[in-house]
Amino acid sequence: MDSQESLVKNLLMKVKQDLFASSEFDVYSLVPPSPYDTAWLSMVPNPQQSDQPLFQGCLDWVLQHQNRGGFWGENIGHPTLECLTSTLACIVALTTWNVGHDAIQKGLAFIHGNTERLLEEQNGSSPEWFAIVFPAMIELAETKGLHVYFSNGLVEQVFLKRQEILQTCRWVSGCGQHQYYPALMSKYHEDGLIQSPSAIAHAFMKTGNKEFLVKLNSIVQTCGYGVPAVYPLDEDLVKILLINQIETLGLAEHFKEEITSLLAQVYRSYISCEEPKSMAKNAMPLQLYKHSLAFRLLRLHGYRVSPRNFCRFLGDEDIMAYIEEHHERFLSAMYNVYRATDVTFTGENQLKDARAFSRRILEKETMKDCMNLVRPISMTNLQGQIKHELSIPWLARLDHLEHRRCIEREESLGPGTANALSYRLSSQSNATLLQLAIENYTLRQSIFRNELKELERWSKEMGLADMGFARQKTTYCHFAVASTASNSSLSDVRLAVVKSAILVTVADDFFDREGSTDELEALANAVNRWEPKGLTGHGKTIFNALKDLVDDISGQFFNKNGYDIKAFLQELWCQTIASWSKEAEWSRNGHAPSTVEYLQVAATSIASHTILLPAAFLLNPPPEIDILKKRQPLTNSLMLLTRLLNEIRSYQVHI
Repeated sequence: MDSQESLVKNLLMKVKQDLFASSEFDVYSLVPPSPYDTAWLSMVPNPQQSDQPLFQGCLDWVLQHQNRGGFWGENIGHPTLECLTSTLACIVALTTWNVGHDAIQKGLAFIHGNTERLLEEQNGSSPEWFAIVFPAMIELAETKGLHVYFSNGLVEQVFLKRQEILQTCRWVSGCGQHQYYPALMSKYHEDGLIQSPSAIAHAFMKTGNKEFLVKLNSIVQTCGYGVPAVYPLDEDLVKILLINQIETLGLAEHFKEEITSLLAQVYRSYISCEEPKSMAKNAMPLQLYKHSLAFRLLRLHGYRVSPRNFCRFLGDEDIMAYIEEHHERFLSAMYNVYRATDVTFTGENQLKDARAFSRRILEKETMKDCMNLVRPISMTNLQGQIKHELSIPWLARLDHLEHRRCIEREESLGPGTANALSYRLSSQSNATLLQLAIENYTLRQSIFRNELKELERWSKEMGLADMGFARQKTTYCHFAVASTASNSSLSDVRLAVVKSAILVTVADDFFDREGSTDELEALANAVNRWEPKGLTGHGKTIFNALKDLVDDISGQFFNKNGYDIKAFLQELWCQTIASWSKEAEWSRNGHAPSTVEYLQVAATSIASHTILLPAAFLLNPPPEIDILKKRQPLTNSLMLLTRLLNEIRSYQVHI
């Protein structure tokens, strides 16, 4: 385990160096450069020397970043549709300046050899951005003398879809004004400013407007010669996505300070966010995605935030109808709206409405799957997540297993919009995080195995494993605790919780079915005296295990904090055993207590506080003992709720 621990530490240092070393958090270093947009900047001629590129560095970037398969774009598993448009843009750029002839031929070979396969994977449902950009780039390539010829019917379908979009102009207003590049003008700020480097490059080449030139220079100065697909980036969204990925991969324990700092920045933006006068409909999915994910993360980290930023759509029937009609564009957004409503408080009717609406949208997608409708491969991951989300309540999931699911997906889900690639971590950053997550998961598993061995040893050594009458719950209890409190640093806490749970199970069974009246009374008296005198058999075994547990926890606490909590722990067990004695007395006498009388005893006899409060002292920092002595409303609620849940389950089993 030492070598595994060292591996995790080394990887963690590398990730922190790559992502957080700079005093100024650089979001542009996290997102992948866009070959498509970089190619467009490399096409811009120098105003003083028109036979030379204005951004030679961008052209060099294109020459240096062709993949072995002949394409441009991030090779995430295998090439994607984005690789087709990026490759076309890059070979057009190289042809423009008559360089990279071998690269051009390799790019053409990739286009001709993979277009049909990549389109078939879409099952006739290519995204709108692709239907706009791909035909335009083919036409542009032809004007440059590149013969990108297709007789394939699938390509024709993309051209037909492009025509349909342009006729309805549903992509953006004014889209017909641009002969070859209608999609390039599709990324806007809410105030109407162009956000696409490729669009700015095209606009400058068409108009010569110096404002566009200033923007291009600013992009290169900020981002270097490999430029992103969106500029400026929504920095808060990048921070939110990074936090979400760190947490879903099970790495949050290693990035507490970084998450705290980033969330504080996100919070300031979230609470100051003003309602826009209007929002382009193509921008809505990304905004809903961002605000709902921010809301969920902020609430889970204790911030008091309102859901108004992402629930505004509920007050506009036209927008709700638009989302229903175009629900496929909003699946990622609605997925996160639904997840955001997991943290709803009593009386938040707006969130209840958002949950009902988003669930209806998501269920439309699951119904398609039930009808065996063919969906694009790119949707498979999201579909699986939607099914998982709808079928298993959030509070019923086990964190450690959820982390594994995320690791096995290999890539965290991002915004499923036309700008999705702009807000995905770069493959290098993602790969390093993923490797860290795998090694961290492996380390946890080795820690869990050692914990289970220790628990089995303790249970056997204390004599609890050979009681005969008692339920054997060692593995069960450890699995339940480890999968929900999985941080590597919580090993002592997990051991304390599981040992307490094992002891509670054995002692409860002793009071319920095994011990005689004299044996139960003797054990209760021994615990009150905290002295085993007069105990024999099972009662003595239980007391010795209880004393060992209390001594261990109080000893660990004293060594770290310098004062004794043994008396408090003893009192917890005295109360619990007294409640078991009372229930045993009722059973012997056939007494049927009133509901109030029963709950006063049963809320204690469920022993949830006896299991959890001692272990809480091993947290860092530990709770204040005076607060725990007062038995706060949260503890009382825990005791009552676990008792009622136990009774409901018992009733269901016996009917």
